[in-house]
Amino acid sequence: MERFKDRLGALVPYYDEQGGNATLIFTAGGEVLPDRRTLKWNLRRLARLYSVDLEATRGNLREYFHYSQGLPLPLSPSLVLVPLKTRRAVGKNDGCHSYVNPAVIVSLAAAAGGGIERSSILLPGDHLLPCRYTLRTVQKRLRDGATALERHRALLRPPKGPDPDGYSALLKDLARVLLKSFGDGGEEG
Repeated sequence: MERFKDRLGALVPYYDEQGGNATLIFTAGGEVLPDRRTLKWNLRRLARLYSVDLEATRGNLREYFHYSQGLPLPLSPSLVLVPLKTRRAVGKNDGCHSYVNPAVIVSLAAAAGGGIERSSILLPGDHLLPCRYTLRTVQKRLRDGATALERHRALLRPPKGPDPDGYSALLKDLARVLLKSFGDGGEEG
């Protein structure tokens, strides 16, 4: 996961040859790499790599968006993953959501025909990801992802305006003490 974290396109659950839960890792460059581990494991590993507490992030976003299922997950100032339902779960705890990076989506389209898949997402490398949400729902989820990412970036930015905690004065005092100690052999006077 560490090799792909900066160029992640999507994490997609699938059933491997033995019928077990596994993950397809789509990269921004169009590669698709199978991983025998579950999507949940890969998502937790990715969160650890970015030092993100998934439960706290979901809790904060739950309050912000006023819904609790399918919340976007901002992991860094340049990565948010949006959960979209892409398969029908066969067993309990299988999971049916893929986590897609909106920045790599090539295009979206409504599905033709009225089947189970209602829309599709085109990823780099001409990889088509069928989605069980309508095109309108996918667009709303992607907008929420952009909002979550911007909110995440804003929380990471230092505050503008006056120095409410007095850090500037503290830094000036520290610099004055350091310069004085270097300037006159460390003696105060």
